[in-house]
Amino acid sequence: MESTPDHRWLMQYNIVNLVNQCRRLIRAEFDENLSLTDPQLRFKLAHFAGHTRSQGLQRLYGEIRLALLKLEGADPEPQQPPAPAVRRYRGQAISPAPETARQTPTRSRSTQKAVIYRGRTVAQGQKTRGAASSQAEN
Repeated sequence: MESTPDHRWLMQYNIVNLVNQCRRLIRAEFDENLSLTDPQLRFKLAHFAGHTRSQGLQRLYGEIRLALLKLEGADPEPQQPPAPAVRRYRGQAISPAPETARQTPTRSRSTQKAVIYRGRTVAQGQKTRGAASSQAEN
């Protein structure tokens, strides 16, 4: 598979003329600028032609499709994006962790760990700021 996109169909003057007319209509209706060098230009044209209310754009895209069928045959299928790579840690594949495991578990009041301030255990569940102020008062 080549790394450069196949733009041979844009070498035909009549097709480029139709594509430029479509680009103008798409810019007017959807406020989207399409580039002739975009590798996904054919698919974007098809997308906008399918979502437009303009019969002119649909007619122009139909003419482009007929010209492309005569020139190249059927449209190529869009490529599926590759599957996400396997995550690795030190060379070993790791399984994706479920979302619940990533969240920190909440502790109930009875199981909260004790707060230690200056080497002394302060009441469980209280913040150190409150404990520090009570120690300073003594």
